[in-house]
Amino acid sequence: MPSNTLIPLDMLRPGDWADVADVDGDPDWVCRLAELGVREGCRLQMLQGGAPCLLRVAGCKLCLRADELSQILVRPLGAGPS
Repeated sequence: MPSNTLIPLDMLRPGDWADVADVDGDPDWVCRLAELGVREGCRLQMLQGGAPCLLRVAGCKLCLRADELSQILVRPLGAGPS
């Protein structure tokens, strides 16, 4: 997938890495995600897909509900270490 392609976070497969390109939604929710490390420019890994999903962000694990995933657009980097 080209590096300029943006997809919703819920389309990542387990093991895939991505850079966050945009976080949309309620400003309080966007702020809370930023406090947890999910913000534009951060790198994350999908550990487990589904609802809820499990992510690795800045060395921590984070669980998000399915309805939240579609509001986060990412630039896929593929599988493997980052």
